[in-house]
Amino acid sequence: PPPPPRRYLRAMSASHPRPAARAAVMPSRALWLISGSGLLPFLVCLGLAYGVPPLREAAVRTFLTYAALTLTFLGGARWGAELHRAPDHPHLPRLVASAIPSCVALAALLPQTSPLVALLLLVLSSAWQLGWDVAASAAGHLPRWNARLRTVMTVLGTACLLALLPVLP
Repeated sequence: PPPPPRRYLRAMSASHPRPAARAAVMPSRALWLISGSGLLPFLVCLGLAYGVPPLREAAVRTFLTYAALTLTFLGGARWGAELHRAPDHPHLPRLVASAIPSCVALAALLPQTSPLVALLLLVLSSAWQLGWDVAASAAGHLPRWNARLRTVMTVLGTACLLALLPVLP
């Protein structure tokens, strides 16, 4: 389908305050619960990789795939934040940068990419994404509470990724 007309994007943007104008307090504990639930697939895959040797390779591949999807989600969120921030004149470098996590995720999932290289790509890209999100929160492009949420979730997600190291094929 064709993209929505600019007047729709303007109307959608006008009905929501800009991120910098939003409260600095996180909207609810439900956001922590929803975000934290995103760790469950990592934990299940870790349990299978360590506890069920016949499923180890499948658990590792599923884990890395989920990590890549999560990274892609974060890039998409940044794309949406930029379109929300400036629907008529988004900053092209921010849009391009928001597509990088998807490219890194794809590289991590290529059949010729070893699990170790995939893990390293995902960890480094997650750290880069976190740095960008924290800086954007400080600059008012994202809500200030986002920096804390992203930091906690990235640290926990990275810990899960590093816990996978001993069982990589």
